[in-house]
Amino acid sequence: MSTIQYYRLYVLCIFIIITHFNVVVSTLDTVHGIASDQQQPCSILKTQNYRVTSDINYEYIHVKASDNGNTSKTTFLFLHGFPSSLHCWRHQIEYFSKQGYGCIAPNLMGYGKTYSPLDKDEYKIKSMVDHIIALLDHLHLEKVFVVGHDWGSRLANRFTLHHPERTLGLVLISVGYDAPAIFDLDRSLVALTTAFGYLTLGYWKFLNSDDAAAIIETNAESFMDLTFTSNPFQWKTDFAPIGKMQDWVIHGRRTSRASYMTQDDYKIIYQSIVAGMQPKLNWYKAAIANIDWDDVKNINPRINRPVLFIGGTQDYVCIIDAFVGQKNYIADLKVVQLETGHWVMEEKPNEVNRVIDEWTKTIV
Repeated sequence: MSTIQYYRLYVLCIFIIITHFNVVVSTLDTVHGIASDQQQPCSILKTQNYRVTSDINYEYIHVKASDNGNTSKTTFLFLHGFPSSLHCWRHQIEYFSKQGYGCIAPNLMGYGKTYSPLDKDEYKIKSMVDHIIALLDHLHLEKVFVVGHDWGSRLANRFTLHHPERTLGLVLISVGYDAPAIFDLDRSLVALTTAFGYLTLGYWKFLNSDDAAAIIETNAESFMDLTFTSNPFQWKTDFAPIGKMQDWVIHGRRTSRASYMTQDDYKIIYQSIVAGMQPKLNWYKAAIANIDWDDVKNINPRINRPVLFIGGTQDYVCIIDAFVGQKNYIADLKVVQLETGHWVMEEKPNEVNRVIDEWTKTIV
């Protein structure tokens, strides 16, 4: 065989290999839902930015709902809590986008590239609701299923109170519905201790202190260990009681972390923490200062949309029974208990996705 023939054969082999590789990659991308922008999982989706005003920016992920020409599926709005980010919804975004649902997950105020002022008075829930409405309008979305976790649950239920006409249904994870009321931390601590035998919200004292941000930023790994511990019971002993979290973090104590999150997941949280905790802590400071009261004191506290509450039986801070009173304000309430700690949708994503999916199909 001549040199030219060898060369032609070599080129042909390379062409076959490349063609086969492209077919395999294309097939795998389709199987794993990354063939198009509409089907990429959260971990590789690029964030977008929307300016609500010249000063206020929101970073978010948006996966469009599929459209078969006759009807398009509905969209989920995912609102994260503390100290998470939109990344905590990666399992839900991947699952529901594959089902054809639309998904929106913003980084809320204080997180990522979203507006993060240092002044707690800017963290009014009604203002955030207005920001989310502006984002939905920008994306031409009239109604959504609102899903919240932790502080995102507070924002989600207030979104529904202020804009029931934009809400198809409400999903609250870990934190149930709390009707508008003046909040007194000390009185709440007494009431919760009477009900459950320990100070479930004692850590709020530390997070409301002037030096909390610097302490956590300096000892981020220790804070993350306690927040995402592999042993949920540690929240009862070392997280919740007054002074315990502060002592843990100041002394840089360590413990094993939950295995349901990867090192990459933890890296994202770490980067968020060291980027600045003060804006994130303003959610607590604003609540303790009752800056939202004027916006809700005259509002009808009843929620007239279907509500799904998913709680973790091993969550020793946001205890399921602490929200038993929500049934008095919600006509259509479904409660599901899962054997998890606080990070329900991260610990058991498949179960959470199934529960939400089945519940959603009873509504639309």
